[in-house]
Amino acid sequence: MKGYTKAMKMAMLAAASAMLAAGCADSRVASKESLADALNHDYSASQDCLFSKPMPFPYQVAVSDKLLSETRHRLDALAEAGLLEREQTTEGADTVNRYVLTAAGSRTEGAGRFCYGRRQITSVEKFTAPVDYDGKPLTKVEYHFVLKNPPSWAKKDEVRNAFPMVAKSMSDEPVDEATLMLTHDGWVLTY
Repeated sequence: MKGYTKAMKMAMLAAASAMLAAGCADSRVASKESLADALNHDYSASQDCLFSKPMPFPYQVAVSDKLLSETRHRLDALAEAGLLEREQTTEGADTVNRYVLTAAGSRTEGAGRFCYGRRQITSVEKFTAPVDYDGKPLTKVEYHFVLKNPPSWAKKDEVRNAFPMVAKSMSDEPVDEATLMLTHDGWVLTY
């Protein structure tokens, strides 16, 4: 009888080892694989976009407005890429650029946010040991990714120059960081 119990224990231990070796690891444990899976899950539901909120078009910017010079530069790049049309008018002493969507601009993903692809995580380079934040573990992850299906306008030099995050996302081996929180559903992006 003792031999049978010992044999059963050995068989159970072998089965448990085989399951672990086969990749049945707990997705709630912070590992490069579980964090990459969590990132891919979250990024599959969202896209990288130029703007976090839709731009209200038509959009007007005074040429002399120094505070909005970067916005004007970015909108000019989108006009050069064929997504916007720029009309210049004079209002009193000010010259104003008025930007309206072209047909191509109205067909972009994101309804005025100008989305340019979805991230697919290729590897997790490193991550911090989870720390407690308000009763939930947080970890900071550094990862490599590729941008899936970027539109042709996002590949244009004027867009890449005006939007450094587009140039970074479309480089040979882009790297980024994210913070993930462990919830009852597993690891999720904190945005």
